[in-house]
Amino acid sequence: MASPVKKYGFINAKLRTRISKILDDEFMTRLARAHTLVEAIQLFKETRFSGIETVYTKTGDLKMVELELLKYEINLYVEIEKYVTDNVLSFVRVLASRYEVDNLKNIIRLWFDKIIRKRDIQDALLYIYGERIHYDLHRDQILSAENMIQIAEILKDTPYAEIIQKTREEVEKRRSLFALETELDVYYYKMLIAEVDKLEKSDRAIARRIVGVEIDLKNINLIVRFKNLYDLPLLDALKYLLPYGHSVDKQVLSDVYASQDVAGVLKSFVQKQYSGLDALLTTQSTESYSRLILIERVLDQIMMYEVQKILLGNPFTIGIILVYFIRKRNEIRKIITILNAKYYKITDDRIMGRI
Repeated sequence: MASPVKKYGFINAKLRTRISKILDDEFMTRLARAHTLVEAIQLFKETRFSGIETVYTKTGDLKMVELELLKYEINLYVEIEKYVTDNVLSFVRVLASRYEVDNLKNIIRLWFDKIIRKRDIQDALLYIYGERIHYDLHRDQILSAENMIQIAEILKDTPYAEIIQKTREEVEKRRSLFALETELDVYYYKMLIAEVDKLEKSDRAIARRIVGVEIDLKNINLIVRFKNLYDLPLLDALKYLLPYGHSVDKQVLSDVYASQDVAGVLKSFVQKQYSGLDALLTTQSTESYSRLILIERVLDQIMMYEVQKILLGNPFTIGIILVYFIRKRNEIRKIITILNAKYYKITDDRIMGRI
């Protein structure tokens, strides 16, 4: 068995260098303060994201820029696979399956729009990621399917066929993809936790905490949105949440759902788990959308808190890989948020409030 230094020495040095080059707050501020979308796009010419400028100059299509960023993000995982072996390699490969699951959701959403909602999806096809990650998703065959039974048959050589069969009746009954998308998320995290459990003890503890915290934050975000945007009954909302969380149980989520003061409930949780971050929840807003933005910012800060703990800890663990992926995902999310805000001519102050 390789020592931690031998196992992670090279990749730790490599990824810390890359993390130090992630676009900083100063760049994001310049991006937000650009007068136009075109001016914002031009700022990327001298960065690692120069492909953004190339794509936008060629197409004038912001969604094509987002697709380019998605390709870039997926390639991060493919590249890291070259530097790891054994259980760590298997873990990274499962991490990459997040994008395959999301891609399948996007394909089935288009199918749903075409077959159930009778919408024209031709233009949207341009923005679907077309490369294979682990399984061939047979995009064109799915979009030509008449029903979900046929989709399950098309995907029979993948683990997704069983999930589609399991949720088909509820999707048809409710005319909603909630159940299917939730089961796909559960599948992803179930596979991820299984790989976490195969890691060596020190790696396992770090990975289990980060994955658990990610699930906690996803569940908080979901429960708030289920109530505020979809008016979903509590029992249904709880059914759609994810297992394997770290410290947020059903009682906390029920309290968040039931309270008229969601920020207050979250502040109590943050005070117990993340002392020092609760000040972020003192801002009050009467607008539902603004409250959601505030809550998302707090959840982002919680993850960044966890990331900082890893960076300050033992450098020779799987933590550096997780930090790299989280920080890069956050960087790309900020870029997409700002560019879309520029497209819709949202003011600088409101943009900064979103990131």
